[in-house]
Amino acid sequence: MKTDIHAYIEDLFKGYEETPELRDFKEEIISNLMERIEDLKKSGMNEDEAFTKAVGELGNITAIADEISKEKRKEVIGKMYIEQGTKVDWKHALGYVTAGGILFFGIISALTAYFATGKIFIGVSSLMPFLVISGSAFIFLGLTQETKRNYPMPWKRALLYALAGGTLLFGLNVSITEYLSNHVPSFAAIGTLIPFVIPAACVLGFLLLTEKKRHKPWVAEEQKILMERYAESYAQKYSNPEYLTARGLLSGALWIIAIAAFALIWMIFSIKYAWIAIVLAIAFELLIELWFHTRKSE
Repeated sequence: MKTDIHAYIEDLFKGYEETPELRDFKEEIISNLMERIEDLKKSGMNEDEAFTKAVGELGNITAIADEISKEKRKEVIGKMYIEQGTKVDWKHALGYVTAGGILFFGIISALTAYFATGKIFIGVSSLMPFLVISGSAFIFLGLTQETKRNYPMPWKRALLYALAGGTLLFGLNVSITEYLSNHVPSFAAIGTLIPFVIPAACVLGFLLLTEKKRHKPWVAEEQKILMERYAESYAQKYSNPEYLTARGLLSGALWIIAIAAFALIWMIFSIKYAWIAIVLAIAFELLIELWFHTRKSE
C-alpha cells in the first residue's frame, strides 16, 4: 500500500522542480495519507474505498507545490541575477573610451565653431562627423557585448545595425544643418532626409523583423514567472461576474454622459472645447479602474 501511495504522490507532482521543501512536503503528505487510510479502514472501509476517500480529502495540494516551485525559481533567478555579473572585456572597454573621446572632441569642436562664427548651423555641421562615427560605434559595441541578460549579437549583424544607425544620424544632421542655415526652404531641408532615412529605416525594419532572441535561459524563466503571475491575476479579476457587471455599468454610464456632454458643448460653444469631455472621461475611466483594483486588493 505504501508503494501505491508513494507512486500516486510522485505522479501527482510530476513536472515540478524538485527541491528540499517539495520533498519534505511530499513525505508529509504520504505519512498523513497512510495514517488517514488506516483510520478509515478501522471504521469499516476496505482499502480501495479508504484510499479514494483519503485522497479526496487532500484538496488541491498542487497549489502548495506551485508556490514552493515558484519560490525556488525566484530564488534561483535572483541568485543568477546577482551573480551573473559580466565584466566588459578590454576590446569593448577600449572601444567605449575611444567612441566617447571622439564624441567629446566633436562637442568641443562644435562649440568652438559656433562661438567663433556666431552661426549655429556651422556648429551643428562641425559636430556631424564625430556624432556619426561615435554613434555607430556605440551601437556596434552595445550589441556585440555580453550582458547579464543577453548573449552578444554576431558582429556582422551588429555592423548592419551600426551602419543603419549611422546613416540615420547623418541624414538627420544634414537636414538640421540645411534647415538652420536658412539657405534652403523648410520642405527642401526635410527632403534631404529621404535618401538617408528611407534606406536606413528599411534595413532596420528587416533586421528587427528577423531578429532572434538573445536572452539567457534565466531571463526566459523570469519572463515565464511574470507571465504566470499576470495570467493568474487576470483570471481572478475577470472571472468574477459581479466585478464585470459593476465595471461595465459604470463605464457605460460614464461614456454616455461624456458623449452627451461632447455634443452639448460642441453645439453651445465649439468643438475645440468639446474634446475636454472626452479627456475627462478617459481620466475618470482610469480612476474607476484604480478604484476597482484597490477594492480587489483589500
